[in-house]
Amino acid sequence: MTVELGYPSDIGAQCAAGRREVTERLRTWAGMEVSDLAVAVERLHSAHTRARTRRG
Repeated sequence: MTVELGYPSDIGAQCAAGRREVTERLRTWAGMEVSDLAVAVERLHSAHTRARTRRG
């Protein structure tokens, strides 16, 4: 799974939450049990950068 996250934040906690959500959905929708799910953080978005981008 590849994600983009806000920063600063607890990156480990966000990855763990995403991992739990995906494995639960796979269990519910497909009846699959997932023992391991790799999370790759593709990009971090800082609050400072987002504010600057919104202003144009």
